[in-house]
Amino acid sequence: MVHLSFLQMKLTTNKILSIIAHDLKDPLTSISGISDILITNWKDFPEEEKLDILNDIRDTSDGALKLLTELLDWSRKINAIMEPERKPFNAGRKIRLQMAAVSRKASWKKITLQNESPEEIPLEGDVNMFNAVFRNLLTNAIKSCHEGSTITVSAVKGDEKWEFCIADSGVGMTSRQVQILFSGESPAPGDEVPENYGNGFGLILCRDFIQLSGGRLWAESQKGSGTRVHFTF
Repeated sequence: MVHLSFLQMKLTTNKILSIIAHDLKDPLTSISGISDILITNWKDFPEEEKLDILNDIRDTSDGALKLLTELLDWSRKINAIMEPERKPFNAGRKIRLQMAAVSRKASWKKITLQNESPEEIPLEGDVNMFNAVFRNLLTNAIKSCHEGSTITVSAVKGDEKWEFCIADSGVGMTSRQVQILFSGESPAPGDEVPENYGNGFGLILCRDFIQLSGGRLWAESQKGSGTRVHFTF
């Protein structure tokens, strides 16, 4: 796993395209999987269930299109100014929208999503960076969870920054895995990175985005007992 920091280079078009591809992978995979299930078992599904599945495909497609539009718009702005935007936004509303966007995916695994963050969280910064970080961490949490698990999102106001936490009751990680994924340290021979984190590229993006916004990212986890990922913004 190669750790390349955005703080050591400009945000080039190729790098932004990598971000777009990374964030679109999950919804497109979901669309492909749902479609395959429907095609393979078409005769076995009652008409009402077929309609529900088609609605899932439509909603996931609409979400992917909206995400692509937002990311492309953001990439144009980033290429123009080469630094994060600083505008006021309500992070509480963004959290609710992001959780709603993954609610169907969570329901397929019978995962309970709990939002304990305030409705109003006034922040000033790059809203697309915040969305990318929260979306990635929430998706990782869903991948980490067994059927019937719970994911809880919370936010607490500090002296200067808000601290956000995404806690899951999933598979958890060893202290060594946490060190590799969240400190930027390269794995040694024999080290195993949890499958739900892929090659760790998403967390590299999250860490760099948070650093660019003046915050930090860390995690607490125990094998078999879930993970709590924190970040300040």
